Amino acid sequence: MKSDRASNRGPRRARPAPAQAGPNLLVHELKGLACRLDLLQQNLGQRFDDPLFKQTMLDVLDGAVGRLQRLARDLRNHESQLVVKLRVDLNQVLDDAISDTQPELVGDVALFADYVETPQIWGDGFLLRCAFSCAIDNALESMQGEGVLTVSTRLITRGGRRRITVEIADTGPGMSKEFLREQLFRPFSTTKESGMGLGAYTFRQVATLHGGSVRILSEEGVGTRVRFHFPCD
Repeated sequence: MKSDRASNRGPRRARPAPAQAGPNLLVHELKGLACRLDLLQQNLGQRFDDPLFKQTMLDVLDGAVGRLQRLARDLRNHESQLVVKLRVDLNQVLDDAISDTQPELVGDVALFADYVETPQIWGDGFLLRCAFSCAIDNALESMQGEGVLTVSTRLITRGGRRRITVEIADTGPGMSKEFLREQLFRPFSTTKESGMGLGAYTFRQVATLHGGSVRILSEEGVGTRVRFHFPCD
């Protein structure tokens, strides 16, 4: 475990989180699972006799059950509206989010992970994991089963201060400049036909609760990059 001058302190309890941050993330998690199972159902009749499809189906179902069990456990342990911050490794949280979303089972999506060693931060692992999972789910949904998902971490020093950047990038259709400028961070704004419109709005809530920020870069026909920035000093 990495050493830290504050490592001997107990858990930090922050002020109450914005009321909708947790529920919004839960909605996204459940929606991602529903989309995954719906896609499986659509292919079930045509490909049921394919041995490879059967194995993929079992993997998807196993992952969905595990994710629901993890959600139930985390929600039980996170009943209060207080944000409980412990020392967390963002690389590990991001790995856990990838494990939850199983991008390797979504069509022909290629996954690339590029991490650097980063110091631990004070964070609520439940909210961070949900936020990263939702960003990955959004990326997978936008690519519709074909494309490249890239997840990475970077340690940046500016003006003597360090921060960690977590980036989740896709090669989906991207968003227009007008939507990015006028709608992106408003609740219930979405470019997806079946979207809830809570993603970017909730990401910013989670980042703010950790003293950080989120920036979303997108270009139509190229893809989208979601960048979380967290202080680490």
